[in-house]
Amino acid sequence: MDENTREELGLNRRDFIRGAAVGAMGIMPIFNLLGCSPSPSRGSANADSADAKEADPSNASASSGEWVDVLRSDDLMEKVLDEAEITEDVTCSDGTVIPAVYVRMRNRINRIGRGIGSIPADSTSWDMIKYLWSEEDAENYLAMPLHEYFSAGDYAAVAGISEEEASAILEDQAARNLIWRVRRGGLALFVLMPYINGFWEFNELDALYHREEGKVAEFDTQGITGVDPHGESGFDNTFPLFRSYPVSVDVVEGDKLAPYHDWRALIKRNSTITVSACQCRTMWNALGVPYPEEHPHRTCLSLGEMAEYFIENEIGEQITQDEAISIVEDIIDKGMVVESICAKDADIICCCHSQSCGNLMAYRGINGEGACSTYYNAYLLKYDSSACTKCGTCVNICPMTSISFGDDGFCVMDKACVRCGQCVRVCPAHARILTENPSYPELPADYVECNKYFAKDRMQRGQLVDFTDTTL
Repeated sequence: MDENTREELGLNRRDFIRGAAVGAMGIMPIFNLLGCSPSPSRGSANADSADAKEADPSNASASSGEWVDVLRSDDLMEKVLDEAEITEDVTCSDGTVIPAVYVRMRNRINRIGRGIGSIPADSTSWDMIKYLWSEEDAENYLAMPLHEYFSAGDYAAVAGISEEEASAILEDQAARNLIWRVRRGGLALFVLMPYINGFWEFNELDALYHREEGKVAEFDTQGITGVDPHGESGFDNTFPLFRSYPVSVDVVEGDKLAPYHDWRALIKRNSTITVSACQCRTMWNALGVPYPEEHPHRTCLSLGEMAEYFIENEIGEQITQDEAISIVEDIIDKGMVVESICAKDADIICCCHSQSCGNLMAYRGINGEGACSTYYNAYLLKYDSSACTKCGTCVNICPMTSISFGDDGFCVMDKACVRCGQCVRVCPAHARILTENPSYPELPADYVECNKYFAKDRMQRGQLVDFTDTTL
């Protein structure tokens, strides 16, 4: 992509950060740069339904005003699973006709994890789905169970086909990075994946490692996102999609890490590990968007069963635990943030920075103004101004550019701080320390529970509704 093209598309960092603040997903606002910026005021994804009208996008149940523990709410999961029956095609304002099967498909994907926004932005909001799934693929996908592991036998029973046919369909979609597959005791089990972190990342890696030059950019320009009924930023959940870890035990008060907040222990719990190219920086490279060259590219780790999937699909390089630890230590030395999918037994570790990571760039773009800011990790940052020497070391190191000098010369932290501890690590006066947050909630258990959690959290906040219009 030449300089003129980049200028025409507005592909520069300032526009990205500005666009990130209004992106429906937060993590993928690049579509705003490509002329697909969604508007909360257009379309009606039954946004006038009782659920959407009454829902308060705060940490409360829309109907009772009381908080519901989404990890244990069967009623919420029933609502998540209660999909609308769509039988009519959608005709867009530009004349594009979207087949009903893709409308159902988009609604289904929106019900997994962080979703893709209930209200499509425009006719491009189905492009990535059509790029990856044929109509036959989509019909097959829609017969698969939602938010649970299932075998070929389970799918055969639901779809009314033989187990051999079911296995062939499932293995095909898993091999194409469309659904997730694990193998346990010789039995293949499958799960429907979210858009982020899921089929977008995995298909971009597939394009990078297995397709001809230019296919990454072709894939990354496919539209899919929309907005939720209230037009939230994508960070209006109890937890962020990716949570941060203290860079080391030395930056934590008491020299003891909270349960499930030790990235070294997470790596050491898993004997199978892969490293892949960072998907965000892969996208920037493909689209010609600059990012700091000192930020490493070979940084995305998958662990355990996720790593086994990466190895089988050839989208990651198997490495040892020591090699994985060295990769994370290197990114810490380069002033970056250690993050993982928001689960106790996380199987994806990202190494991020607010100048190169889509997730952190978007969070920086909204200045940390989201419900998840309270629980971005299990720590709070304590700052002792009486010990501070006003040297500015913390200002320079902060990967979120969250620290500045106030009028009195002392440091001020804004809400985009993710409590990674980089500032603690370099403070010569020991004026900073991370302290455990006593109100930190229980995390979801694993990848599948994490995706259930986000879907239920969005449902109770009134963010998850089906698109049922026949025009857009």
